[in-house]
Amino acid sequence: MENLIREISTKGETGNRIHRVVFGPHYFVEIREEGGKIKFILGATHHGFKADASEVGRGLEEVINEVREKHPHPNNLFD
Repeated sequence: MENLIREISTKGETGNRIHRVVFGPHYFVEIREEGGKIKFILGATHHGFKADASEVGRGLEEVINEVREKHPHPNNLFD
């Protein structure tokens, strides 16, 4: 299977939209509007993680900071 962006889709109605990008051999990123909150989902086929992306300094930002700390190689980071 090619390592390309394979699908980009948006579905749902205002206030409950799902934006999804499927890429590489089996990865996806999804951004959802759920109950007035923004959910960020990153996965591989059927497993991954979900984080609240509605507030600065919490949720997704905490996950980003943890990943940066555990994987500090210069090729993995940007500022």
